[in-house]
Amino acid sequence: MIKTTKIKYRRLMNEIEYLHEESGLLEDIVGTAAREFEAHYREFCARNNIDINKLNEQNKDRISDLYGVEPEEVKETPISEYSGSAALVKVEASEDEPLFEETEEELGSFKKLHEYFNKLFKKLAMQLHPDRIENFTANDEYKRKMAWDFSEAKSALDKKNYFRLIKVAKKYNIYVTEHFTLQLKWFKKERDVLMNSISKTKSTYNYKFSECETDEQKDEVIKQFMWHLFRFRLDS
Repeated sequence: MIKTTKIKYRRLMNEIEYLHEESGLLEDIVGTAAREFEAHYREFCARNNIDINKLNEQNKDRISDLYGVEPEEVKETPISEYSGSAALVKVEASEDEPLFEETEEELGSFKKLHEYFNKLFKKLAMQLHPDRIENFTANDEYKRKMAWDFSEAKSALDKKNYFRLIKVAKKYNIYVTEHFTLQLKWFKKERDVLMNSISKTKSTYNYKFSECETDEQKDEVIKQFMWHLFRFRLDS
């Protein structure tokens, strides 16, 4: 049973590592695509004699309702901000509303888990804190790497991104106690959050635009976007 749990744990850690990498790549892709979408949108409108300002003015109340943008700010908001939304009608959980339901028992377990990782961070700080490495005989480049890893570990703890914290700990040969049952619950939750985030990113018009290979395909994405945002359809 322990060996089976260990396999599940290792598999889950590998999956989370891959998802983190995919999430970072997607962030870069949609960031670049947003600028390209904006430029192609404006070129498309100019090519088809579409008055962008008039379109925004006619739909400012609709855009305001969809995105929470003040009507007077609609003209100033880059269109790529709308195209980067996972849904044209934003559905976002409030800060007080967790993405996943958690029982009191789970919350208590996760609190214990955080206490454990807090202790793990303190072990790392004994090696990596800037005050600790100041008088090390190591060269300046290595010291900079240690300071960077300390910052990475602190950020991981603050954001409860324990996967990153474990990676830093193992890099410095600090033993990580594997509370399999508890950690499996947490990392499954993290995996689900990552998968949900990736799915939303791939549903944006910016991502769809990034997958286009021809100008015709890009035009089609622009047309779909304008219909959803403005209920505007170009006359054939």
